[in-house]
Amino acid sequence: MAWHLSGSLSKEDYDRQYTDKELLLRLKPYLFNYKNYLLLVIFFSVIATIFSLIIPLLFAIGFDELISVSKNREIILLMSVSYLILLVLEWIGQYYSNITNRKIQALIAYDLRKEMFEKVNSHDLSFFDTNKTGKIMSRISGDSFEVAGVILIITDLIAIVLRAIIILLTLFLLNWILASLTLIVFPILFGLVFTLRRIVRRNALLQRRANATLNSFVEESINGMVITKTFSQEPAVLQNFKEFENQKVRVNLRQNIIMMTFSPILDFLTAISLFIVLLGGGVSVMDGVLTFGFLYLFITYLRRLFGPLIEISTFYATLQNGFAAAERIFSMMDVPNHMKSGNIPCPELNGSIRFENVTFKYNNREEYLFKNFNLNIAAGQKLAVVGETGSGKTSFAGLLSRMYEFESGKILLDNVHNLQELEPDSLRSHLGYVIQEPFLFSGTILDNLLLGSPSASEDQVIDALNIVGAHFVHRLPEGIHTLIMERGRSLSQGQKQLLALARILIKNPKILILDEATASVDAYTEKMIQDALAVVMKNRTTIVIAHRLSTVINADRIIVLNDGKIVEDGKHDELILKSGKYRELYENYYEFQGALS
Repeated sequence: MAWHLSGSLSKEDYDRQYTDKELLLRLKPYLFNYKNYLLLVIFFSVIATIFSLIIPLLFAIGFDELISVSKNREIILLMSVSYLILLVLEWIGQYYSNITNRKIQALIAYDLRKEMFEKVNSHDLSFFDTNKTGKIMSRISGDSFEVAGVILIITDLIAIVLRAIIILLTLFLLNWILASLTLIVFPILFGLVFTLRRIVRRNALLQRRANATLNSFVEESINGMVITKTFSQEPAVLQNFKEFENQKVRVNLRQNIIMMTFSPILDFLTAISLFIVLLGGGVSVMDGVLTFGFLYLFITYLRRLFGPLIEISTFYATLQNGFAAAERIFSMMDVPNHMKSGNIPCPELNGSIRFENVTFKYNNREEYLFKNFNLNIAAGQKLAVVGETGSGKTSFAGLLSRMYEFESGKILLDNVHNLQELEPDSLRSHLGYVIQEPFLFSGTILDNLLLGSPSASEDQVIDALNIVGAHFVHRLPEGIHTLIMERGRSLSQGQKQLLALARILIKNPKILILDEATASVDAYTEKMIQDALAVVMKNRTTIVIAHRLSTVINADRIIVLNDGKIVEDGKHDELILKSGKYRELYENYYEFQGALS
């Protein structure tokens, strides 16, 4: 079985959309938020560099003293003690430079995660329709820290460049002729680094493609594990995994070979430069122009100059991985937010709703689901919305609750308040939404019931549980303080739905939306939930998105949707007599129920 994964991979998984310069400019504000820490890094790095340069100077003086006629023991002792002191001071400077650098990295990672999380939460549900949960989690957790690693490298580079400049200036101050001779290899060195940059960048793209392909394959394989086992495709899946993994290994190995090939070349250039200094400096020592200590000092500084330059070249591969992570983050952060966030607080509502020429389509689709859609719902009315799968029932509820943004038209509450002008959180405080798969968070039952009304008392919570018939809670060892597993996995579907209804009752919204609240339960549990719903729906405008048509018979009004249009509107008995779409759905439903029984 061959896997074709191009359809499951986005453009950002394959191609670079931003240049290195553009990414650096995007990252600049994050770094400059902590410019005081950056200045500390530079300060401690410069201090450490200065101390590290004094140490070879002490050795040079010591060497010259050892080979001199006087051989002053006091000078040798002073040099030795000074060496230890300077070594400790260099270590302290380097330590605080590294610690401050790591602090910058942690703070920037926090800023990126916070900004990403806020951005994700500000989107309507269309964003989550086109971005998988795993992808979003990867951006917020893994990629944010990897991008912060780029900042760490940048601050390291700043310190390294400063160190190289200080050393180079010192070399010219010591002997400008020898220093000039060492610069002969610099054009070759920078040419190699530039070539390395191009090769590593190109190979980093191949690495990115290989990683994205493998990750997508693994995710798809795990999600489709039931089908894989049903059709006995485990050997084929394993074979495909081996092929994708081998491709990844080959690309990663090529990157390592590139880096290992360049390292000896850079070492060779360093050796050439040292050879020039030894040749020219050695002759000067023999002629008595330079001392042996001076030659040692110059060679030591020269090696310390090339060390940072070689280090810079090895940073590039790591930097490219960080840029790839930065690109993934910024491409997600740059997704336009379609939610029109109003700023008017939502007042107390009577509960009437009016759709006026509402037009809507999903972002990932070309065709419109609703076009010039109109509907009036009276305050306190129990409206049932029925239709075939894909007719627009759940989308209708999503528009009313502002989970999705519509393109044009109006939704008015109490014939006055424009939905798009109201502050979303304030609006939702007046709405109750019960979905087919009720979501419960890790924590206690009480924590989950207080989500919409954190100030409610425990007595109010217990009353709500009793009203909806969730008596099972009282039989639990810790009652409402019982800890439940993630997504409420320790509870049955019916129990979770009863808790969701109790949560709505505590919140006490004026408008209630029930999206197929009994679609996934058995007949006995459905009866329990229907009894609870009868209580919860009192004195509220209620919209019931119905899958089981047995739940809509007693509704004040039923509308039938087909391709985003209202094709029938009336009470149950009226629609049955029309012998139209509703009757067809109704008869098909009971025919199916009869076949099951």
